[in-house]
Amino acid sequence: MRCQMRKFHLKKISPWLLRIELNWEMLADKKLSMAAVSEKIKQEFGDYLTCICNGRTDDRLILRTRIMNNEAPIGGLNDESAEDDVFLEKIENNMLLEMALQGIPHINKVFIKKVKSTKYDDNERFKSEKEFMLDAEGVNLLAVMCHEEVDARRTTSNHLVEIIEVLEIEAVRRVLLHELRAVISFDGSYVNYRHLAFLCDTMTYLGHLMAITRHGINRIDTGPLMRCSFEETVDILLDAAAYAETDYLRGSLRILC
Repeated sequence: MRCQMRKFHLKKISPWLLRIELNWEMLADKKLSMAAVSEKIKQEFGDYLTCICNGRTDDRLILRTRIMNNEAPIGGLNDESAEDDVFLEKIENNMLLEMALQGIPHINKVFIKKVKSTKYDDNERFKSEKEFMLDAEGVNLLAVMCHEEVDARRTTSNHLVEIIEVLEIEAVRRVLLHELRAVISFDGSYVNYRHLAFLCDTMTYLGHLMAITRHGINRIDTGPLMRCSFEETVDILLDAAAYAETDYLRGSLRILC
């Protein structure tokens, strides 16, 4: 059985050939076929390449790829066709390193781990159960949540910039609080929930992420006493005195509101 390919003129084919031998076990493990790989190459490179593949009944799975060149003659190498070998090397690197045959883009690896979860059963009791969860290496929250096999309500990411683009600022506050508590409690330390919640509110109450640095919270519209309590104490007090800035001691109340 051979893959059916489109018709093309022989004079348009470059004399250089890129031969790729695929691993039968890897194809079977990933549930791929030669026709699917050939079709993916065709979608990736369009009419610039022509790809011929053999079938699963053969002992060796071979992909043969050539460049479609309108001016390359058969039987000789001119200046243009002499550069086709360099172009084929670049195509080979792109196929091996960048082209994805299946899966979600930008998700490189997936790890399986068992975690404990608390659920509410039919007897109106909370019970702890163990279940499997997937940890993905990469950033593509929107595509993962849209997958039909993924529970979008329980899917999260630790990439705050990605979350603010997909789920907006309230989700960022919740994830930021969860990550801070997880880091602090990792070695048995304890910080009261209210301190961390107040910190997360300060970083997100303006509708965007604000750094806890002199370029972040010290640039918001608050009184000089609140700003000088963090960093640049002398500079802030000198500027407040020079410009007759008044502090009505309402900066912290403004944040809470």
